[in-house]
Amino acid sequence: MPEEKLIGPVEVVREEDGYWYHPDVPEFDEGAEAWKAWLSAQGLKVIGWHMDSDLDTHPYWEDGEAHCLGWEPATPPVEGWFLLGIFDTDDGPYVQWARREVTP
Repeated sequence: MPEEKLIGPVEVVREEDGYWYHPDVPEFDEGAEAWKAWLSAQGLKVIGWHMDSDLDTHPYWEDGEAHCLGWEPATPPVEGWFLLGIFDTDDGPYVQWARREVTP
């Protein structure tokens, strides 16, 4: 079995609605187990938050617009994080960052 390529930072070019997903993340079904196994194999820690944690107002909530234009989520303060995606969820736009697990 070939060794899996480790994912890393890539250029982010968001689509017209402001969303983006890392091109090297495999497709996963709705189940979380395969996703968790992939993260573990990649040695990644992930964090994320919804747009409403950063912005008080946005047309997404006010006008029912299905975009996240104008939202520029800040990179987490600790070095090494890279963007996995900005995508829509049932609870609104969500950003997800990843970095390699640091082992002492």
